[in-house]
Amino acid sequence: MKMFARLPILCGLLLALTPLAFAGTIVVYNTIPGPLPVNLPSEGYEANSISELGNLIQFAGSDSAYTLSSATVAISDWAPQSDWASLINGTTITSTGFYIPLTLNLYTVGANNSVGALLESVSVDAFIPWRPAATSTCGSAYLGSDGICHNGSLSTVTFDLGNLLTSDEIIYGLSFNTEHSGYDPAGVPGPYNSLNFALSTTPPTVGSEPLPDTAYVTVDGGTLSQQTGWSPYSGAIEFSGQEQQSAVPEPSSLVLLGWGLIGLSILIMQRRSLASARSWN
Repeated sequence: MKMFARLPILCGLLLALTPLAFAGTIVVYNTIPGPLPVNLPSEGYEANSISELGNLIQFAGSDSAYTLSSATVAISDWAPQSDWASLINGTTITSTGFYIPLTLNLYTVGANNSVGALLESVSVDAFIPWRPAATSTCGSAYLGSDGICHNGSLSTVTFDLGNLLTSDEIIYGLSFNTEHSGYDPAGVPGPYNSLNFALSTTPPTVGSEPLPDTAYVTVDGGTLSQQTGWSPYSGAIEFSGQEQQSAVPEPSSLVLLGWGLIGLSILIMQRRSLASARSWN
């Protein structure tokens, strides 16, 4: 009798956990072209005295709450290895590229689309591959696989957001330090002086931009705030996660899982009964 009394409790507990089993992660916002091109227009932090750059974005779907699992940004590196060969140390600057801390900040949207409270700040020690060496026919640029001369080459960096709970609209900002710019300038020259945030020139393929002509920028010494006149450019970034409502499984799936759990519980009880019977023989 005790085992049958426990059965509904066991099934109830397991069914309560089923949303996690049925939850799926999808792209909820994206401005990174696919496949990744050789290069994109970009914004230089050192060249333009920028500490942080981002945008106000809205995730795809109809829910008002989302969990974000990751974000990926596209970076344009204008630094060939030959420019920094004397600084190669095998750790932060190597023969194949260099490391730099990048920080992604996520904010709520305040009154009149102002920057609200900081939701999360995630940093990664990103590895940035060197831009290819100059091609003689391109001057100081290089000839890309697309047959076009480019000054920068693209790579991507991914941030783990750990299923961060947000609303359907957020403001994001990407920040890093260069020799003279950033929230904590390095004070010494380095390949980060030639590192840029890649920019998309087309609308998001997933999600939307409520203010398509606006970027959120921190000019050195200032705070993150709106700037207009950015159309058609916006940060090349992708967010993955899920709508909160998508975590709830279909009723038919719950029924099937419920019957499966009941069958499993009965099988466990039968085995325990047999074991108990043997113990009396």
